[in-house]
Parts: sequence; C-alpha cells; structure tokens
Amino acid sequence: MTATAQQPQSTTPAQSPRSDYFNLNIKGLRYLSNIRQVNAPTGTFISCVINALSGATDNPSYVRFDVTVAGKEASSLINRCQKAVDEDKKVLLGFTLSHPSTDIFTLNKGEHAGEQRVSLKARLIKVDWVKIGQEMVFKAEKTDSLPPQNGAAQPSYAENSF
Repeated sequence: MTATAQQPQSTTPAQSPRSDYFNLNIKGLRYLSNIRQVNAPTGTFISCVINALSGATDNPSYVRFDVTVAGKEASSLINRCQKAVDEDKKVLLGFTLSHPSTDIFTLNKGEHAGEQRVSLKARLIKVDWVKIGQEMVFKAEKTDSLPPQNGAAQPSYAENSF
C-alpha cells in the first residue's frame, strides 16, 4: 500500500482552492468475478468482486473486495473481461485499488441469517495486465505490477542490503 499527500497548488482568484488529501492505494494480483452494471440515481457504473491474493505463493489467502470501477480505461478493460467471467474462466489481473473502506452488512438467508459481516470496498482505478487462463491478453504500456511467472525466481538484493 502507498499513501501520498498531495500539496495544494497556488491559485488565482478565478480558480477554486484545492484541498490537501491523502491517497491510499493497494496494488496486487486478483481474480475477477461478478461483473455487473449498477444503475444509481447519480448514473450507471460498473461494479465487480475481486479476490486479491495475499501471503505465500505456495499457499495464498484471498481477500475479497467489492469494487466500483473508476475511469474509462479500467471500465473498458473490465467490460472486455465479462464474457470470460461469465464462462467461469480464471481471469487474473494486476491492479491498483484506491480509497479502501469497510461496510457492515447483515446476512438475510441461510443458517447464518441475522449475523453481521464486514465487507471491504474500494475503487478499481488501474488495470496493469489481464491473464485469462495462462494467456496474457492485455498488458499496459507502462505497468506498475508484474504478472506471476512460472517457476521460482531467485531474489536479487541491493549490494548494501541489511
């Protein structure tokens, strides 16, 4: 995760002042599912579920995020993945999420009805690459993350490593 403070730029009387803000971004790998169009009073947007990979590569854990897709490029790429997701193909993405938050909801059905759970939410702001099965179908010109490689790579360290 990265957090970046943005400083306000000087403004003229015709411009409105900009506020300071912090960016909290999450970069990683994930599996894509449940792509859907949501019609809200403020307009239509794309939402999906991602299961981000975390932990050791030989035994990863999954962190589920309910995401809203932000931006034309990310929206276009997620829409292009719709067919593969509907056909239950494994769609793996290199991604950047922004503005993570939590929400508490109550289960309505099943043996756990009435119990509360936590939902992680975020905005999907960038897709670096897309793999469907073992095939790389998209790679951004300038990516921030790398797709997983077959075979174990030896770590390389700086000369002055601790």
